[in-house]
Amino acid sequence: MSDGQYTDWERAARESGLHLVLVLLLQIQLANRPLRDCLGDALAIILTAPFSALQPSGAIFLANQEKRELELLVERHLAEPLKTLCKRIPFGSCLCGRAAVERRIIHADAIDERHEISFDGIKPHGHYNVPIISGAAVLGVMVLYLPEGHVRSDEEERFLETAALVIAGIIERKRFEGQQESHYQSLIENLPQRLFYKDRNSRYVACNRLYAGDLGIQSGDINGRMDSDFYPPEMAAQFVDEDHRVMHTGETLAADVLRTYQGHEASYHRLKAPLRDARGEVIGVFGMYWDNSEEKRSQAALKESEEKFSAMANSAQDAIVMVNQDEEVIFWNMASESMFGFEVQDIVGQRLDDWIEPGASRDQFSSLVEQLTRPGRGRSAGRTIELNALRKSGTAFPIELSISSLLLKGQWHVIGIIRDISERKKAEQERQLMEVQLRQAQKLESIGQLAAGISHEINTPTQFVGDNTQFLKEAFSDLKGLIDSYAELARTLESQDGLTHLVTPVREKEAAIDLEFLEQEIPRAIDQAIEGVGRISKIVRAMKEFSHPGMVGKVETDINRAIRTTLEVSRNEWKYVAEIQPDLAEELPKILCVPDQINQVFLNLIVNAAHAIADHLEASAERMGTIGISTRLVHGQVEVRVSDSGTGVPEEIKGRIFDPFFTTKAVGKGTGQGLCIAYTTVVEQHGGTLRVEDNPEGGAVFVVTLPLESTRQAD
Repeated sequence: MSDGQYTDWERAARESGLHLVLVLLLQIQLANRPLRDCLGDALAIILTAPFSALQPSGAIFLANQEKRELELLVERHLAEPLKTLCKRIPFGSCLCGRAAVERRIIHADAIDERHEISFDGIKPHGHYNVPIISGAAVLGVMVLYLPEGHVRSDEEERFLETAALVIAGIIERKRFEGQQESHYQSLIENLPQRLFYKDRNSRYVACNRLYAGDLGIQSGDINGRMDSDFYPPEMAAQFVDEDHRVMHTGETLAADVLRTYQGHEASYHRLKAPLRDARGEVIGVFGMYWDNSEEKRSQAALKESEEKFSAMANSAQDAIVMVNQDEEVIFWNMASESMFGFEVQDIVGQRLDDWIEPGASRDQFSSLVEQLTRPGRGRSAGRTIELNALRKSGTAFPIELSISSLLLKGQWHVIGIIRDISERKKAEQERQLMEVQLRQAQKLESIGQLAAGISHEINTPTQFVGDNTQFLKEAFSDLKGLIDSYAELARTLESQDGLTHLVTPVREKEAAIDLEFLEQEIPRAIDQAIEGVGRISKIVRAMKEFSHPGMVGKVETDINRAIRTTLEVSRNEWKYVAEIQPDLAEELPKILCVPDQINQVFLNLIVNAAHAIADHLEASAERMGTIGISTRLVHGQVEVRVSDSGTGVPEEIKGRIFDPFFTTKAVGKGTGQGLCIAYTTVVEQHGGTLRVEDNPEGGAVFVVTLPLESTRQAD
């Protein structure tokens, strides 16, 4: 009957029945049952479909591709002779064999010449021969009986094609499960552990060959047996109690036990866990155990070795650290805890390079670890390098790191012996600073002696040059009066008739020498000469005062005078880039200090200010900057502020600018000693303070405070 011959109600009923059959078939696909049972149920559902003309007889064959034949797996109501005759059918033989080769449904409305398999008394019938196909593979064929003379139906064939797809899924799923079961069983049999299963009554279900071998039986002989069949009563009772506890609590039992079996005592690791079904219900116990005597001996030897290494490492004065290829700490001795501030439980697993100072130190450390742990390289000799590390507080400190690599369990590790060299570095820096200060003192002493000699040699000629210049100034004033009288006389003669010829040569001489110009410029030249001579005297005096030759003790010093002297000496450093804005407090009390040391402090601050302004001017369109110097009395101390309009001090380096040899200047432009010497002089030798602040108008402000009477003695 075609679709057009059905009423809407009939069509809806048939489609509803088709959906129900397909749902039932899909449920079979998901059932946890053997393939034969699943296909038997599927065949029964298909043959009893209420909307088809199928008779309740048929069979499902599976394809054997190697033998190129169909093998009868399940049948329903087949005639007895056919169960034998159709047990194996070659591909291409009979209707079902042709369906396997041609990969299409073959219909027959009666028994004809294509029925190669027949017997006397066979009942008349028709056939649907439906290939079961998955991708390019023919998995089998369904043979479904029809009444004789039944005409093929497109609707029936579509249903059978769909059913064949579901059956193909059932076959593939069950074959896969069978393969998995086979692989699982093979895995179980080849594991080095002893394995067994028990039901809820603690009766054995199965075991692997190793467990069976220990009991002196074959694997298949254990089903249904109890522990009391193999073990002493007390031990068997203990095992059963363990089984019940595991099944009741759902927890896994694991323990190391000593057992004597066949006269041999050994250590075993025993494990029992609840065995559950697909719904999660406990249905028994799974157990396994293995001889771990050798493992125990190895662990004991390893523990002893580790304890010896740990004791030796923890008694060391230097930090000993081991990291893996990812630079993660795996060993940390007690000296490391003291040095870095981390206890072992806080640092193990962290990356050590997080506690190496960022920048050159961290890059060098990471590069070295990568070289020493690179796979495929040969063992390389260790190296000793100096880096800056970080304590737990974030404070940087210098270290000496002796680093080498070693191979552990097939992986390269790095072991480092770390020594805190802060004191050594401090001593080196102090020695270097002392050398710098000594050289500076020697230079100042030489300058002072030279200035004293120059002052002595220059003072006399400077004095008579100055005196004579002063005489010339006074004499020219007198001459100017005489010249003015002569000019008045000349004007009188010019007004007298007959005397003009006497004045003409005088006027010509005045014009020749440009008398008016000389009258204006000679006094100015004499004043400039007097000023120059005074400046020479002032510079010589400033040099002499700045250096204080031979002065090593503290004396009362006028800070304002010291600043003026220093400005005079450093004039060449600032005069081209900055204007000085002094604000020196009047009647400022004197302080007790070493003058040449304090002068050196002011000199370093002024020169640094000039350099900062010069750097700023290079990057801007400004022509000149400003250097402000102020003094005042604050809480019984003299405060000196040196401000500049330069580049300022970045926040991240403010804490380091007074460190020895720290500089931000280009190579060849700074040694990093000036501010360090200033800090040492002010703080350590004079009991004052030195700090840096931001200048609200741009730039930096260095603030020096000096007590009126220092309690510290200069070195």
